[in-house]
Amino acid sequence: MIKVFQQTDKDFSSNGDIVLRPQKAKVTKKDNGDYYLLLEAGIEYVDYFAEGNIVVANTPTGDQAFRIGNVTKGKRKISSKCYHVFYDSKNYLIASASVSGSCADVLATLNNATEPQSEYTTASDVSGSNTYECERISFYESIKEVLEMYGGHLVRDNFYIGIKNTIGTDNGIVVQYRKNLKDISVAENWNGVVTKLLPTGKDDIMLNALDPSADVYVESQTQYDLPYVKTASFS
Repeated sequence: MIKVFQQTDKDFSSNGDIVLRPQKAKVTKKDNGDYYLLLEAGIEYVDYFAEGNIVVANTPTGDQAFRIGNVTKGKRKISSKCYHVFYDSKNYLIASASVSGSCADVLATLNNATEPQSEYTTASDVSGSNTYECERISFYESIKEVLEMYGGHLVRDNFYIGIKNTIGTDNGIVVQYRKNLKDISVAENWNGVVTKLLPTGKDDIMLNALDPSADVYVESQTQYDLPYVKTASFS
């Protein structure tokens, strides 16, 4: 079921302003990456495709809210790439913040330091302690930096933001070709492959700094017919 709500609605338990009968509704969600709904419907719904309106769609993690934006109108249909309301965090500014502690402590402090006051709730079960400082960045940017610092998986559940050690549950379901799997594809990405590396440190120091006879390269045990030699700085 696809339901449309007003821009400022937070309670999605009703049917909203209208229940859409879309021509296309596809949710894309990547771990720690994009989360959006591609929505396409007949032109008769044009009045409901207002910029900023909220579309609530059923997903594997329950009903989730997506924000209508950049609407495309045709003669017979209307479409939008609706991003999850998590991305509203781009519109909240943190003038400055400095906090030490767990991931949960850092998220809570940042959540309370936004302008205007954030409407999100946050939580984390990631262990460890760090110090995080930021100045004049969006809440969204700070979350991405915290995620990189502590690790884990970003959980986006309407206006709840979490960073968890693990996500998903084992429901005992087996995915099997020709049973409940219609198709499968594999995409290879060799952009980050390195079989021989020339590392440098601070002030361009190299591995032979203490022993001129030492090799300046680090070589992988795995090699291919084509060379993959690169350099990287570890300052």
